[in-house]
Amino acid sequence: MMRIIITIILLVHGLIHLMGFVKAFNFADIEALTLPISKTTGAFWLLSCLLILTTAGCYFAKLDWWPILGIVAIVLSQVLIFMSWQDAKFGTIANAVILLAIFWKYY
Repeated sequence: MMRIIITIILLVHGLIHLMGFVKAFNFADIEALTLPISKTTGAFWLLSCLLILTTAGCYFAKLDWWPILGIVAIVLSQVLIFMSWQDAKFGTIANAVILLAIFWKYY
């Protein structure tokens, strides 16, 4: 059951990162994001999305190296969240849950 819950958190969190990409490239008007996002930063939002979604797949598949990918994804995600703190601060909660799952794996 816990595997499914963590996987869902990873999937949702990863997909939410698409909002930064979509806003940066003007694919849609995202009213929830009030701060401007450059195209370069938008590309990093997409990369973060892909890293988090890949982490979800690796976690669900029980691959032993998913925590390494997860840490890289969390670091990038948190940097982007800090850059858009006003709009994205609650993503820190998801990153904390993912980090707890990683620590749970090793301890």
